[in-house]
Amino acid sequence: MLTSHCHGKGQVRVMKLFRSEQRHEVRQFLVETNLVGPVDECFLKGDNSRIVATDTQKNTIFILAKQLNENSKSAECFSMLVAKHFVTTYPEAITECKVTIEEEIWERAIIDGKPHHHGFQKVGPQLGHAFCHAVRNNENKVVVKTLNGGVRGLTLLKTTQSAFENFLRDKFTVLPETKERLLATSVEATWVYLPVAIKECSDFEEVASKIKQTMINAFTGPADIGVASASLQETAFQMGKACVEIVPAIKNISLKLPNIHNIPFDFTAFGMGNKDASGFPDIFWVTKEPFGIIQATVSRPKK
Repeated sequence: MLTSHCHGKGQVRVMKLFRSEQRHEVRQFLVETNLVGPVDECFLKGDNSRIVATDTQKNTIFILAKQLNENSKSAECFSMLVAKHFVTTYPEAITECKVTIEEEIWERAIIDGKPHHHGFQKVGPQLGHAFCHAVRNNENKVVVKTLNGGVRGLTLLKTTQSAFENFLRDKFTVLPETKERLLATSVEATWVYLPVAIKECSDFEEVASKIKQTMINAFTGPADIGVASASLQETAFQMGKACVEIVPAIKNISLKLPNIHNIPFDFTAFGMGNKDASGFPDIFWVTKEPFGIIQATVSRPKK
């Protein structure tokens, strides 16, 4: 028996250009739609009469992109616009629409110390992302059930004040304890907006910028003294805790932090050591895989 279904369009790449005399701005989105509704007959009997063709979905994404303006440039705004459109436009065929957007980030080029009017450079590997789930409720109104924002590939490194000691050891454990190591990660973060923020937030990009800076601050600590880290687990919690405390628009934030290992290179075979004047290693072997995965969700305390 058919227990669930949806149909949509994936990998729709859209670049939106915002022109003004003062400057140009660009947003680049990778959009995926998934539609849910009473269209079982299509799957069971080949009746396509209520199906919104995936090519139509693709065309709609481009048409709706033209509605974005200076006050609605974010991936969150675009995801809500697309999700609400499909549920509103096809009441007999669609009861839910889920829209996932990945944003490639373009940063204004700086020439001779000045921001360029229309020149940009891509910020990589960092990507923004958003998710919107719009539904038709029991009162036959189209509402946003869920709105998420996020970032992937926010790559961070600290070269001191990171330790990993006193962990469980058994016969398979060979990892040495350390009071001093490099700590690096590529942050994947997803935050859930509170209902009031979905209705009233005027600048989702400002929220995302504030969250990213808050995570960076918690990871590195103050510029002159830093902050000690007993583990990436502890750091993950401190990053999430700071976000829910500082950013009132979000309900919670989920972090996935790979531990990108920088292993001191062993020069023993060459009759050399690997220590600088501080007494600690200064040459490291950067490994991409395998890597540790640290995950945590930090929520706003219930009142």
